[in-house]
Amino acid sequence: MDARQPLHFSHYYGDTVRILFMAAALVMLVGLPAVGSYIGLPTFFSVIAILGLVLTAGLTNPKQVWEAGLNVGISLVGFLVFESYAVAAYGRFSATDKFFLANLALGFIFLFATYFSVKTWRGLLLAEKDAPAAEPDEQLPPQTYLDDLDK
Repeated sequence: MDARQPLHFSHYYGDTVRILFMAAALVMLVGLPAVGSYIGLPTFFSVIAILGLVLTAGLTNPKQVWEAGLNVGISLVGFLVFESYAVAAYGRFSATDKFFLANLALGFIFLFATYFSVKTWRGLLLAEKDAPAAEPDEQLPPQTYLDDLDK
């Protein structure tokens, strides 16, 4: 395999999770000035959550199983928090209230992020389990781009 080509697994949806996390961060960032007064926490915590989403999106890759597990945890927490806020806002305000709509949209985004991050994590765990164990003394020769020219 050429080192310049990205790794592809049949159950890797990290790129989708990355896009969903960035979309959620964007919705949160744009919506924060409009709904900041509804939130019972200092604005600083919302900004930290947005930054955490962006950092996690940037870390997402197909080589680290722990990072896929982190994506599952963040997407689950995001879904639970925003969907809970959406249900509470619907009861306190109305179905057309900006706080309800923003939280409902974020709940949907994190629901899909949960689905795709779980599929990715499961796929990486299964690939790790099925990968043959390398012998400790086995040294594989380095492969270069020039080796591919001989084929």
